[in-house]
Amino acid sequence: MKFIQKSKLELGDTLVPDLFILNNMKSLGEIELKVYLYILYLLKKGVDVDSDMIIKDLDLTPEEFKTSIEVLQAEEVFQKTTRGIVVNDLKEMEINKSYTPKFDNRQKKYEDVIDEKRKAAVDAICESFFNGLMTFNWSTDIGNLFNMYSFSEEVMIALFQYCKERKALNRKYVFAVAETWHNGGVRTFEELESFLDNYDKLSKIKQKISKSLGLGRSLSKYEEVYVKKWIEDYGYDFDIIEEGLKRSTSTTNPSIKYIDAIITSWYKKGFRTVDEILESENPKESLEKKPEVKRISNDTRKKSYQSYSQREYDSSDDFYDDI
Repeated sequence: MKFIQKSKLELGDTLVPDLFILNNMKSLGEIELKVYLYILYLLKKGVDVDSDMIIKDLDLTPEEFKTSIEVLQAEEVFQKTTRGIVVNDLKEMEINKSYTPKFDNRQKKYEDVIDEKRKAAVDAICESFFNGLMTFNWSTDIGNLFNMYSFSEEVMIALFQYCKERKALNRKYVFAVAETWHNGGVRTFEELESFLDNYDKLSKIKQKISKSLGLGRSLSKYEEVYVKKWIEDYGYDFDIIEEGLKRSTSTTNPSIKYIDAIITSWYKKGFRTVDEILESENPKESLEKKPEVKRISNDTRKKSYQSYSQREYDSSDDFYDDI
């Protein structure tokens, strides 16, 4: 069960609407009043409302709490929707009574075009990551994320799973990750899987570079641009990048730009492996490493040939098998 603050018209409502005092308070019992006032208090503070927390703080039994919610729904103070329990704006409801036909038509038209898959995704996020209780602000934020980044429903659920696994399920982090995914071209779940594979590879290489250079910090966004170029544009793995890092040891305080000049020169020459790089720099050494061919004198060759006893083969011989 969750409670959501419904959007309010800017009409100067107080924390407890006068309409509630006039129309609802007289018919409610002590427990219903306590529950209503406490939920208003929590929502105003921006706290995620949890039914267990309310039961504990107000010293209620689960049955008392459940009954109070049902009474408040009957009084139209609360409203049950697909997103959870909405705390109604009583003044907005009173104003809309004067425009019921027009409002109903607009509302019906709006409900007709709502994407059922998107609603299901919001419900799944609510149940999986908020224990069935999600504030109206989170519902609004999810709608904004859908509109801003055009994520599929699967990607949206994966976004919250990603943030929860990193113990950072807060608005700032969720939006930051969403922007990173969007900038990486993520729209569908397949694109997300590819992006995360590349992102993980990039992160590990950045850590190795920082450690190799003894920076004692993460690479800056400026430095990261060069690393992405080596990996994504040049198609290089860390072994070639590491070779470039080794070339920088002779320079005092080498920069990423200096290393980039080395690696880019290799790319322009068409080098794809470290062996190709080393061979181009030390061609004589490569020749020296080739096995030496022994020269055999004519006399030795003749003697060997004459002492050779020819072997006979038949159709059942395993000579070709040995080859």
